Amino acid sequence: MTLQVDKEDNWHWNLESSNAYTVQSAYKSMTQHQHIDTTVSTKVLWHKDISLKVVLFAWRLFRDRLPTEDNLYRRGVIAVDDRLCLGGCDSLESSTHLFLHCNIFGDVWHLIHRWLGVCSVLPYDPADYLIQFGSAGGNCSMVRQSILHLIWYATTWKIWKERNSRLFNDKVCPTHQIVDKIKSLSFMWLKAS
Repeated sequence: MTLQVDKEDNWHWNLESSNAYTVQSAYKSMTQHQHIDTTVSTKVLWHKDISLKVVLFAWRLFRDRLPTEDNLYRRGVIAVDDRLCLGGCDSLESSTHLFLHCNIFGDVWHLIHRWLGVCSVLPYDPADYLIQFGSAGGNCSMVRQSILHLIWYATTWKIWKERNSRLFNDKVCPTHQIVDKIKSLSFMWLKAS
């Protein structure tokens, strides 16, 4: 595009044939479930302050290799009727649903955002969210990004632990207590670094 002094500037919205912005076209673009292969950098994935078992857990999450209900069903381990989310939201459990879009565990993210004083829209993919979460609050220093990544790891780990506690121990922890555990784990990891 060449800018010209004697011509009026125009905005063109490429998601509409009319080139005019609409909320509907923006919403449709953001909610389409097209998977874009997001590569999390090795430096972000292998965070020096995170325990190896949590890093390996995240690595499996990014590759959709966790034993979620949908993965167990696809492998023939459980029946079709056993695929519901253990959050109690009556949706099918997948990694994307469990960690980002479950009504129950989504509240955990909401409270984490409130704690950090940031607003965010949850993307479709957990790897996208790690990258986005590290930039919460705008262009930030490497130290802040590292701390935010650490909090993301603590949050996903505690959501997974809560999911497994519900499955194997039939114990349900209130959302605010899950968030308290996330804060404690985050501070423990930070203190150890």
